[in-house]
Amino acid sequence: MKEIPIKKYIRYLFGLAALAFILNKMYIRPWILKQELPEVLQVITYSIPNLIEAIIGTLILTGILLQGRQYFREKLGSIRDISIHLLAVSLTAIYVLSQELKWHNIGGNNVYDPYDIMASIIGLIGTFGVIQLFGFVEKEKLG
Repeated sequence: MKEIPIKKYIRYLFGLAALAFILNKMYIRPWILKQELPEVLQVITYSIPNLIEAIIGTLILTGILLQGRQYFREKLGSIRDISIHLLAVSLTAIYVLSQELKWHNIGGNNVYDPYDIMASIIGLIGTFGVIQLFGFVEKEKLG
């Protein structure tokens, strides 16, 4: 099966999100918690993982769904990109928001926080908007 040609910016976005998650968890959050900084910075550092989870989840599911459409071309080939993108962000939203609302504990110990829900929604909408605006897959060159 032919690999889908994912745009470079998607790969960079994924890598930067993963790096931001690691830096936040290992360095930024502990440093901010030790300092006497404004509470808003603490809220942001606690909510960044939710934002990143929404971004990475949407990107991964979009890639999986696009690959699935290509693999099952005869049955799923007519599904438009927008439908794939909406399905990916919807499935990601179900996972990240239901986790925040404590409907499941798949992601580990979670404490309900409205800021985490806002961060998740920002990540979902932002990622969907970026994918819609710039695309996810390189258009194949004709000829």
